[in-house]
Amino acid sequence: MTPLGFSPEDEYEDTVRSGITATKNGSYQIARRLLERATRMKTGDPRPWLWLAETTDDPAEKRVYLEEAVAAEPHNSAARRRLAILTGKINPEDLLPVGEGISPHGSGEPIPAQTEKSFACPQCGGYIRFDIEAQQVRCAYCGYEQELDGTNVADAAEQPLDFVLPTRRGHRWAESQRQLSCQRCGAVTLWPVGQRATHCPYCGSSQLIETQETPFLVDPQAIGLIEIDEEEAIQRTNAWLGKGWFSPDDLSAEAQHTRLHPAYYPFWTFDGTMELAWHCDVQESDNYSDNVYWVRRSGSEFENFDDVLIPGNQGFTSQEIAEIVPFKLKEVVEFKPEYVADWPALTYDIPLAKASLSARKQVVKEVRSELHYRVLPHKQTRNINTGAVHWMDMTFKHVLLPLWVGSYWYQGKKYRVLVNGQTGNVRGEKPRDKVKATAIALSVFFTVIVILIFLFILAAELGLLSL
Repeated sequence: MTPLGFSPEDEYEDTVRSGITATKNGSYQIARRLLERATRMKTGDPRPWLWLAETTDDPAEKRVYLEEAVAAEPHNSAARRRLAILTGKINPEDLLPVGEGISPHGSGEPIPAQTEKSFACPQCGGYIRFDIEAQQVRCAYCGYEQELDGTNVADAAEQPLDFVLPTRRGHRWAESQRQLSCQRCGAVTLWPVGQRATHCPYCGSSQLIETQETPFLVDPQAIGLIEIDEEEAIQRTNAWLGKGWFSPDDLSAEAQHTRLHPAYYPFWTFDGTMELAWHCDVQESDNYSDNVYWVRRSGSEFENFDDVLIPGNQGFTSQEIAEIVPFKLKEVVEFKPEYVADWPALTYDIPLAKASLSARKQVVKEVRSELHYRVLPHKQTRNINTGAVHWMDMTFKHVLLPLWVGSYWYQGKKYRVLVNGQTGNVRGEKPRDKVKATAIALSVFFTVIVILIFLFILAAELGLLSL
């Protein structure tokens, strides 16, 4: 019997708390009796099932409890994570202890590296490269061709964020320079942070680098193949330089030393569902009179997001990337080392954990900016505020995408330019012609003045006619 003044919800919470306390004290029989009772009182709460899993050492029994917890709340990250550990999808030794962070190396000393794969032609021993036009690996010396199974993995490559985020891999990034000894000529060179696929400056061989830190990083699952060659990238850049109202007229002709360098750059993409709580005042009216009044309302707005793109390299800002999208994210293929043969490729220096926070902020910002139009669109609202945010079924993938990155000089100043290696979209920095900008601003100003004078005269004439 429920005590006087004790609601069913109060009784339920008291039962759960008592069961948790008994579990912590090692009184497992009492704990199981209380927690099992709680599961019958409320079916949609994962807490009793999670604590029931702590009352047994039997893996099969523990798994049943954790599966019940996930069924009760499918997006509960604690339940999903513990079930993944139990079933071997997460290695407990890889977990990052609560409160512990990953710090960069303070010394900055080079890390010894070895070559994971050298891209040599199996037929003549020459250098093979991924051919943009043929979209396959080809040897420039003997004509050897190697077709690759370009399996589309736009969705199949997605990985549950809950399984990787709590591990050390979810927080690590490329931290140090590395020394590379070329397998072909033996020359030892020093490569910058993040360089993964590169050329030996002495013999020109293309190699994929493995270092002590790479096993602790998230490998790329997908790659968007490069489709724009150097000639087309330069043509598109020159055409872009010749456009723009505020750009100098001689920019395209006078821009000097336009150099573009190709590389596959790391990106993170995120999918999932967000639930955003909101509350606001809603205007209501009396059906029997013209009285209008405001009523407080609350609810939740859901957003299903797909392929939220976050750069994995600190050399780019989200704004720069936003200006050269879209990439062909629905056409990415499974990553294979051969795809970067003779093409530089970088690994990320922005860890998964930080990138996921950026993705969440981006989604929340977009939904909040549209909230006024999405919440009760058929009603008049005011004072819209948001509350708790819940994330469900978030997945990610590490994808390599092609960019041509370069610079040009104009009147002694250097400007950066980016070219999307799939679409050829060009964005970057441009000088402003102050004379043209001033002339355009004055032209707009005088146009507005003329329009205002015209409207004033028209209004005056209409006023005289009405007399």
